[in-house]
Amino acid sequence: MTEEYNLLDRVKQLAKEQGKTLSDIEKEAKLGTRSIYSWKNIAPNTKNLETVATVLNTSTDYLLGRTADSTPIDVYFRIDMKNVPEEKREDFKKELTLLRDFAFKRLQEEEKKLDDQEKDN
Repeated sequence: MTEEYNLLDRVKQLAKEQGKTLSDIEKEAKLGTRSIYSWKNIAPNTKNLETVATVLNTSTDYLLGRTADSTPIDVYFRIDMKNVPEEKREDFKKELTLLRDFAFKRLQEEEKKLDDQEKDN
């Protein structure tokens, strides 16, 4: 990016690309009205920044201008999409998201089970 980095501008741009307003993002992130607008002058707290990054499916590093790549850091594997027909790509991405969410849920359940076993011992 050749222009000076601006957190608010990055949030606005990603929201626009996703067909959302800043108000939509604030609601999804459970933030107060015009909270994101205040980031123009006041740095957000870490929790709010992480929540907004999650809602926008990006990384905090992207929002903070540390990287020009808006792809979330939690991309664990890359798929060669050239073998997926163009008209099927969005469905394919949705299926991968479901798989990722399922895997995370299973890991959390296993972690909880181990924590419960340690408490019982």
